[in-house]
Amino acid sequence: MSNGTDSFALLLHFTPYFQTHGMKEIRQQYGTGDKRRMLPLHQAISRLGTPLAKIMIKAHVLTGDACMS
Repeated sequence: MSNGTDSFALLLHFTPYFQTHGMKEIRQQYGTGDKRRMLPLHQAISRLGTPLAKIMIKAHVLTGDACMS
């Protein structure tokens, strides 16, 4: 998995879909070496709510998606 914001935004967008199919937790690895962390996307969804999480990918594309730059 990539450390970039592109993969985070995509996973955030699709996490609600995965949850409807039975997934309980999803985490993204971030950082390298001793600074490696796991970002709990399932917790981000519960705090943001599904509608806002689905909008995040659109905002990311407009403000700095690697594919668009």
